[in-house]
Amino acid sequence: MQNTIHSNLEKNINNWFEAKFNGLTLPFYSSIDLRNSGCKIAPVDANLFPAGFNNLSEISRVTAAKLIKSYFETKQYKKALIIPENYTRNKMYIENVFAIEKILQLADFETKIGLFHSEAYNLYETIVEENSLLKTTSGFVPDVVILNRDMTSHIPDILKNVKQEIIPSPLYGWHSRQKFQYFKIYQELASEFCSEFQIDLWLISAFTENCNEVDFNDDSSLKAIAVKVDQILSLVQKKYQEHKIKTQPYVFIKASNGTYGMGIITVTSGEEVLNLNKKKRHKMKKVKEGIEVSSVIIQEGVPTIDVFKRSPAEPLIYYIGNIPMCYLYRCNSRKDIYSSLNSTDCEFYDISQENKTLPLWNIVSKLAVLALAVEIRSFHL
Repeated sequence: MQNTIHSNLEKNINNWFEAKFNGLTLPFYSSIDLRNSGCKIAPVDANLFPAGFNNLSEISRVTAAKLIKSYFETKQYKKALIIPENYTRNKMYIENVFAIEKILQLADFETKIGLFHSEAYNLYETIVEENSLLKTTSGFVPDVVILNRDMTSHIPDILKNVKQEIIPSPLYGWHSRQKFQYFKIYQELASEFCSEFQIDLWLISAFTENCNEVDFNDDSSLKAIAVKVDQILSLVQKKYQEHKIKTQPYVFIKASNGTYGMGIITVTSGEEVLNLNKKKRHKMKKVKEGIEVSSVIIQEGVPTIDVFKRSPAEPLIYYIGNIPMCYLYRCNSRKDIYSSLNSTDCEFYDISQENKTLPLWNIVSKLAVLALAVEIRSFHL
């Protein structure tokens, strides 16, 4: 697969991307989860409110700061306010917030972190709204507001009709985003790319279907999901036969508005869906903030060939705009090569300087960022 990409002129690929990105608003920051089976590599998640900045090396933080400066080069912003999730016990997430603050400071921003009055506690400042401006109770008035909360349930009233620019826009939260819509956009763009450069689309994408109005306690819902599971598995099996792959195909069932690895199970048949135990049904009932799961995607499982520190691993590529700022491995010694590695036991390693990254990671992840930019446009139509 790597040779397939290299056989095409890099210049032509870059020109294709330049033409596609032209006129689109680029995401401020994003992270793309990839899975690489050795035969294929595909994005399996795309986050517009990425966490995990505490895992960046010092070199990657400097790179991120330079890219942020470039992202804002046409603006006159000097002061930034970060609004994070209101987690009080998640030590790693809090470290992530302070890492974002340090990166913005490296980019020459005067930076504060704040939460709304009802959420505030002594780690951060308190945010109030006055004359359609957000400010902290200490008197700090930002030029730009940086969101690091994905708003699974709703847009807080305090963020509506604010004069300052808020990025990413609150419109992009999981209260309105759906994974299936994103992957549909990705599939269309990847199809164009593959047509242009004569590549099998399956090699850089995962079969994905959706199922709406689901209830994991309702047998008719489970039957509807089971039918689509078998449809995806049949498609994958044909591709496995074509590429002489011997392993058993499987799928991930994911909450369409899920985040932080919540609301995900794996199955190898529709029958397995019909016989889900109580624990797995419960797992798929709700996601972050107790939001009920009403829609799921059924996505081809891509086993990972990547191993780091003797554990199954998967690449995460972080972007500012459409430029990679760092490459991480997510590793999980308690999972196998077929499982989602995004759980509480996972660890992260910055491999940006370790000569382990593949050029193909850049191409597939940039396609995934392009899909985010197209998705973003749809929120403003």
